[in-house]
Amino acid sequence: AAIKPKKVGDHKAVEINEKRCMFCGNCYTMCPALPIADQDGDGIALWVGGKVSNSRTAPTFSKLAVPYIPNEPPRWPTTVNDIKKIVEAYASGGRRYERIGEWIERIGWERFFERTGLEFRHEHIDDYRLAMTTWRTTTQFKF
Repeated sequence: AAIKPKKVGDHKAVEINEKRCMFCGNCYTMCPALPIADQDGDGIALWVGGKVSNSRTAPTFSKLAVPYIPNEPPRWPTTVNDIKKIVEAYASGGRRYERIGEWIERIGWERFFERTGLEFRHEHIDDYRLAMTTWRTTTQFKF
């Protein structure tokens, strides 16, 4: 794990192993006082296609659609625009009762980027090796 409990003097804290970090944000949930928030440098990443449910198919991990959008409060126009692109492409190409992740798997990620007009960047290449997507994530058995 990337997060470990640590005691600093009389105070409880957490220690982060940067080599094992998956950028999930759980360290911030555990310790909101961590100095990881940066109003100017922080931003938003859009992830699509994940599901926790075991219905119809096994749970799936979400994948990165937009790696970084800078903070633009209060209305976040770039974020809203990118979400609109994804939803409109899904609405025009998705089948009835098809989840967005199922639609993306059916058309493929290359067509997803073509149809949404989103830019494919080097951040989309998943080279993280400490959490394999092949690990069993479901209770469904198929023989």
